Amino acid sequence: MSDEEILRMLPVAASIVAVRDDRADQQLARLGAYDERDQAQVDRCLQGFLTGLLRATWQRGWAPADLVQHGRRELDPGIEPLLLAAIAAEHQEYRATTIDPRWLDQLTDLRVSQPFTELSLTAWAAAARVGRYLTLHHALSLAGFLQSLPVLARLYPLPGTANQSQKPVVPANGKVLARIRGLLAKAEATEFPDEAEALSGKAQELMAKFSLDRALVEADPAVEIPDDSAARRIWVETPYVSAKAQLVGAVAAANRCRTVVIDDLAVVTIVGAELDLQLTEILSTSLLVQANRAMLAAGKHIGRRGESRTRSFRQSFLMAYAQRIGERLQATTAATQAAVPEEDAGRLLPVLTKREEQVDALFTRLFPRTTTRRTRITNGAGWDAGLTAADQAQLEARRQVRR
Repeated sequence: MSDEEILRMLPVAASIVAVRDDRADQQLARLGAYDERDQAQVDRCLQGFLTGLLRATWQRGWAPADLVQHGRRELDPGIEPLLLAAIAAEHQEYRATTIDPRWLDQLTDLRVSQPFTELSLTAWAAAARVGRYLTLHHALSLAGFLQSLPVLARLYPLPGTANQSQKPVVPANGKVLARIRGLLAKAEATEFPDEAEALSGKAQELMAKFSLDRALVEADPAVEIPDDSAARRIWVETPYVSAKAQLVGAVAAANRCRTVVIDDLAVVTIVGAELDLQLTEILSTSLLVQANRAMLAAGKHIGRRGESRTRSFRQSFLMAYAQRIGERLQATTAATQAAVPEEDAGRLLPVLTKREEQVDALFTRLFPRTTTRRTRITNGAGWDAGLTAADQAQLEARRQVRR
């Protein structure tokens, strides 16, 4: 069998294996039988097939972190190491200087080390202690997964096309970011809701001050306001995606960012200035953990006739929690901005206005067609419980934290 015949067979085989069709064993057996005669040829074709699929995936707007996050929901756990190895192999053709720094950061976080290495299915299988049949199954499952991915808004330049001399502006004060992360880590660790939310409130106050201080630096007439608007994705855990997305949206709005949610993928895209994006992502991630813990603490809900209404209760709980927390974060941000000295306030407004225009322009470019959807509350008890949980959240930064 020639390379061309194998390559024609692979897309069909990948689709069959990915959906766990009854014909999967037949396809694997066909590749396996041929493999005995010339294993290297099958490997070469399959490796090239995966590389081409990854390149097409980047073209469709996906980034490495997106693939791994979505893959953890759709693929068997043992396939992730193969996905990372395939990503490393695909990146061999790019010079590091032509890869966006944010893209490289994702690869570092995923532990895809440089220099990027070639993928050898035989070597990978040996290192992972995986048999040949299962290796072929993993590779075809991965290929089928990549073939089925939808188009996303492209947030970064494609690898190989970026110019690292035009790096996005990032905050230089790592001490402030470390302090914010420290407060939120304590908030996630404590068993007391009022203490957790007092810590979160302090974190939001620091975030607002940090962002305003940065804006005041840019308010210098001699400094041109840079357009560092960008976007990031947060992959939220299922279920209750729409409610959790509302919580992310509430945090984003309090920090001058905008959001779009794709329910089918359970992903929220945040658009904002680079600093505001970092701060929004940090706080959103923490509050999602805290909201989930508060929801579970509220327990299950049984209707008057003995039927389970836990799902609607929790959905309504999280929506109420998101609304009330959003109101409180907005109040904290407004109070922080109101505390700016009068002589600085006049210089601050043009900068904030310019930033908003830049963010709106990028949002419109990334998402030219969006739909605003209304959500219904179907469980009054859950709504009340969510409001109560959020009301217990003492976000005032001056509140003394119990030790």
